[in-house]
Amino acid sequence: MLKGDLRKQAILDAGEALFFEKGYAGATIQDFLDRLNCSKGSFYHHYESKLQVLLEICRQQAARAYQAFQQQVYDDAVSRLNGLIYYAMPFRSGEEKTVALLLPLQGISDGKMVMEAMIDGRKEAFFPEMLRLVEFLKEKGEFHYHLPMLPELLWDSYSACYQRMMQEAALIQSGGPTAGVIQILEAERFLWERLLDAPFGSMEIIRGDEALQTISHAVSRLKRMGTE
Repeated sequence: MLKGDLRKQAILDAGEALFFEKGYAGATIQDFLDRLNCSKGSFYHHYESKLQVLLEICRQQAARAYQAFQQQVYDDAVSRLNGLIYYAMPFRSGEEKTVALLLPLQGISDGKMVMEAMIDGRKEAFFPEMLRLVEFLKEKGEFHYHLPMLPELLWDSYSACYQRMMQEAALIQSGGPTAGVIQILEAERFLWERLLDAPFGSMEIIRGDEALQTISHAVSRLKRMGTE
């Protein structure tokens, strides 16, 4: 790895640690400089702002999630597709830090850009494999659809599911009900099965109790940080 690439990765590593320790709003450029023992010129040579750092972190998180998926072994193509959908979900177990990072950004302009970066990163990482799997299952006669654009539209719906889940997580953070999370996941599972004409119960998405536990852990983390 070139020296410049090493410095860029060091900034990203420092940013990931700082954002999780202090929150996005609480972390300053001076915090980066102190942690990295570098000058402002060195930082700004690679990244224009802490927002740009966070956008790149979101893309790297997507790549790591895909690598975790690739390390799993599945019995068949349907199981592999379910695994792919599960690892692409930012509310699965292990994504507590991601949720805690994004929750305070709801409703602000930077938050919108960060969510878009997360969505774009996960689509770039996961969608090509998802498309290959659903086309394979269609050829096998396990899925039945006719519109070539349907898999991409289905993935875009899944990305919208992330956003709606984050909105529900913000409501839970404010003391609201948890039922919305369960309903969203059940509706998403129903959507995949109906649009792909897949057997009932074949698609899993993620268990509602696991998603709620991830949100609960993220909210608890934010309380400890004093960012509520």
